[in-house]
Amino acid sequence: MEMILGGRKTETIQNYETVVSAWYDAYGTDILRYCFMMLGNRTDAEDATQETFLKAWRNIGRYEARNGCSPKSWIVRIAGNTCRDYLRRAWHKYESRLITPEDLQKLGNAPDESRELIMDVMNLPEKYREVVLLVFMQGMTVREAAECMQTSASTISRRLEKARKMIA
Repeated sequence: MEMILGGRKTETIQNYETVVSAWYDAYGTDILRYCFMMLGNRTDAEDATQETFLKAWRNIGRYEARNGCSPKSWIVRIAGNTCRDYLRRAWHKYESRLITPEDLQKLGNAPDESRELIMDVMNLPEKYREVVLLVFMQGMTVREAAECMQTSASTISRRLEKARKMIA
C-alpha cells in the first residue's frame, strides 16, 4: 500500500483540496439553492450539497480527464445525481415537503422572483424542474444543461418549452 504522507501524493491531495475549496466558494450557494429546489427540504439540501462537493473531491481526476467541461456544469451534474439519489430513497416519500418562498430566501442571494413563479417551478415534475433550474437559475446554456443531464440540446429545449407551457 502506497503511503500518502510526505511526498507527491500529499501535494496532490492538498492541490485537490484547494481546487474544491475554491469551487465551493464560487458555486456553493448556487448548488445549495439548486439542491433545495430539487429536494424541497433545507436539511436534505445541505446534506446533498456537502455530499456533492465530497464526491467532486473524490472524483476530481475524472473532471481533469474531461475536455472543455466547465467546473460548474460538472458539479451541477454531480448535484443533480445526488438529489435524484435522495429522491429515490423510500423515507423521502413520507417526509413533509411543504416549502415556502421565504424558505428559499433564507438560502442567501435569492433573486426577487415572484412567489407564484417559485411555487410553480417547485411543483413541476422533476425532469422539467431540473431543466428550468439549470437554465434559468444556474445560468447555463442549453448545451451546458444537456451536458449536465447527459441528453441532447433538443431534448432540453423541448423540456423548457413544455415547462413554460405548464407554468403559463
